[in-house]
Amino acid sequence: MNTKEIFGENLKYFRKQKQITQEELSERLGITPNHLSRIENGKSFITAELLDTLCVVFEITPAVFFYTPHEFSGDESLFTKIDNVIDTELEKLGILLKEKIRR
Repeated sequence: MNTKEIFGENLKYFRKQKQITQEELSERLGITPNHLSRIENGKSFITAELLDTLCVVFEITPAVFFYTPHEFSGDESLFTKIDNVIDTELEKLGILLKEKIRR
């Protein structure tokens, strides 16, 4: 499977999970349903701007779209745990930096 196909499969998965039709999603993205279909089928790819919009719509990070079905089981708890670890570590780093600056 190539990158466009992986992306398309994941896009279709998340769209169906949110129970959004291709027509509804294409309208939100400002593209035609035919263009969205081509993306989901791995025939076309998206722009960075479109990727940003998709992340907002599905409330996920861009990286999630690029996992293969084998790597990604659809279990959001893994990504929630990863996000929590990142947030915690960033908070600790922020505190440490503030302490160093105040010395």
